[in-house]
Amino acid sequence: MKRKIVAVLTALVITAGLMPWANAVSDGVPSSLDAATLNKVEVLNDEDGVPCFQLEVQFPQSFIDLSKRRPADGNTWIDYYWKIDNGSWDYLGGGSTDCLIDESYGRAVPGKTNTYYVSNINPKDEGSDQAIIIKDHTYTIRVQLAYQYRDADSEEDSNGLYKYVYSSFSNELSIGSGSFYKSVSDWAKPELQKAYDMGLIPEILVGADMTKPINREEFCELAVLLYEKVTGKSSEPMSPNPFSDTTNTRILKAYKLGITTGTSASTFSPNELINREQCAAMLFRAIKAMKPNGVFSTAGVKDFPDQNNISDWAVEAAKYMFKVGIIAGDSNGYFMPKAATTEQEASGYGMATREQAIAMSARTYEKVPSMS
Repeated sequence: MKRKIVAVLTALVITAGLMPWANAVSDGVPSSLDAATLNKVEVLNDEDGVPCFQLEVQFPQSFIDLSKRRPADGNTWIDYYWKIDNGSWDYLGGGSTDCLIDESYGRAVPGKTNTYYVSNINPKDEGSDQAIIIKDHTYTIRVQLAYQYRDADSEEDSNGLYKYVYSSFSNELSIGSGSFYKSVSDWAKPELQKAYDMGLIPEILVGADMTKPINREEFCELAVLLYEKVTGKSSEPMSPNPFSDTTNTRILKAYKLGITTGTSASTFSPNELINREQCAAMLFRAIKAMKPNGVFSTAGVKDFPDQNNISDWAVEAAKYMFKVGIIAGDSNGYFMPKAATTEQEASGYGMATREQAIAMSARTYEKVPSMS
């Protein structure tokens, strides 16, 4: 599939095939550069409505200082690289950093030191620009800094009289659906993208088949990440570890927060799958941990048609989560808490899938701040 890159920034002067130069340099030109840091990559639309990437690039202070000093009448540069899915790295282009670092261009990211927006990085597949669907692929991006200067004492080579000093590559950031799931139901795609954008998908679930049931370990990871995102606090794990079958820090955090319990005095059973009533109860406890002074009344919530199948300990959680719109029943109002027959158990009836749990987490993230 043919791919190309349009102008990275209109104001950038595009360079081609910069060649590393490793010899010692003089006249105040450094022999090496510190690397940049990519803080964020997101999808925007350019002025023509074409999907594009915007980066937040943080430059080291030494590079900012170098751009002001300009020894040997040189210039600071940035080069862009990406790979698509599991492909090889491609050079996209690059150019002067003047239009980024110069505050008159308005590229500075508010509240972040030495951090600037880089936009108009456009992936182009075969077909029209408007037909591009960025989320059909995983795009991994990195950058490299360079200093270009003219060495009058050197003989002309393939770069003319210009020489280049390079940094190492920055960290890598990925974006696109493939970067966080293997398979997903159509209804869940927008909800999972929202959760991904909010940073609510733990590493243990990245790249997983989201249509499969979620287990106890995965749900604890999801719930603790949600708790820490909402509260802005880093929770502490239970110590000493009461369980003989796990050392997962987030499980121990969930246990200390009261989100989960063990399956016995000494076991947690991390691989045991979770049904819908267990999911509701654990997420309800997570909300209580986030809002310790909250009011969690279920007054006025009607019984579910299948409420006789909901365990007594899960009824309050199921009703509250339904009341606030985090967990919904089916089209007939059934909660479907768990399998009640061997046939239902064999079919996976009542199990909570990964995509359902992540969607609930995203809804909780949005609703908790407004809960009384």
